[in-house]
Amino acid sequence: MRRVVQFVRGHADELVSEMADRIAERESAYRPGALLTGEEVTAMCRHALANAAAVLSDDSAVALAQMRAGALLHAEQGVPVTAALHALRIGGQIVWMAVMTAETRRTGLVDASSRVWATVDALSQAVTDAYDLREARGARRNSRRRAELLDALFHGERGCSLEIAAELRLPLDGDFVVVTGVSEHGRGPLCGLEDRLLARGVMSVWQRAHEAEHGLVVLGLRFDLDQLCAELADRATTPTGVSEVFHDLDHVRAALAEASIARSAGRPGSADVVRHDQALVPLLIASAPAAARRLANAVLGGILALERRERETLLTTLQAWLEQGGSPAAAAGLLHCHRNTVGYRLRRVAELTDRDLGRPADVARLHLALDIVDVLGMRDQPSGKST
Repeated sequence: MRRVVQFVRGHADELVSEMADRIAERESAYRPGALLTGEEVTAMCRHALANAAAVLSDDSAVALAQMRAGALLHAEQGVPVTAALHALRIGGQIVWMAVMTAETRRTGLVDASSRVWATVDALSQAVTDAYDLREARGARRNSRRRAELLDALFHGERGCSLEIAAELRLPLDGDFVVVTGVSEHGRGPLCGLEDRLLARGVMSVWQRAHEAEHGLVVLGLRFDLDQLCAELADRATTPTGVSEVFHDLDHVRAALAEASIARSAGRPGSADVVRHDQALVPLLIASAPAAARRLANAVLGGILALERRERETLLTTLQAWLEQGGSPAAAAGLLHCHRNTVGYRLRRVAELTDRDLGRPADVARLHLALDIVDVLGMRDQPSGKST
């Protein structure tokens, strides 16, 4: 192999000249003036040939590192990886033909063939590694920039929507909603929704943090708010909030506040999808939880102080009775128990709350207090505690 290396180094000028001409002729990316000058193409060929000779001499570590550095530079200059690998194959063919002409021993020719093409493979891998590195760096830069844009979109000041829309490829105006859900370490039930929406022709962008994920969804004639909520209901495993529809990207921050309040109005442990424009009572509760809790304790404190099992039985019976329009028979059917059992439980509710279930005002207070208990997760508080 020493003879081959000596030949390559001794005929470097002729080989480099032929390589530069052939590569420029057969690969458009290397035509002078396309991406590189003629001098740069010649320098590239000389660099590659010197590295090839070093690899053939079993001095590959430095040579391959230099090859990666050169390839990285050309990648930054816009040379496609396919063009770079094609140029290497062209150079390998030229070197191989020259070696075949110079090598007279058949055994030496077989060995030279194997080593030359193994060297081309090693250099090609170095080039591929360099392009992979550039792509990874670019992806990290793009990811950081996208994260900055999303942070500005959801949490930044108004007035930056023009730049954000341009870089995220969002329309400046349209029918928008903001969605927010629970996330654990950047993963949540809404992960993957962006691709699912895109498959339906719906544009959206998402920001995922450790505890929450927010999405801006662009609605359209073929995909409205009801359809979005149906998609969310299919995926949600925790409460999810949806803002009201708005038409200007400068309102994203306010819409996120709406969606966050709507999410907090979902029942703890549920998969509720709560729309800000529909769940007005839960939203009112979520926006003033301390006052709401005091009201619930004032109305239902006697029940909330019971042991968990009895407490849940009475609250569930009251809820069924309210849902069935005050009909004990319908509530009994829903609960799969006798009507007399429902009647007994309702008398117990009236006794513990000091409310008359025949008075509309008292029933309204019980209904509101029960909503508060569900929204604020008060059913599971320790027995004996009603403050």
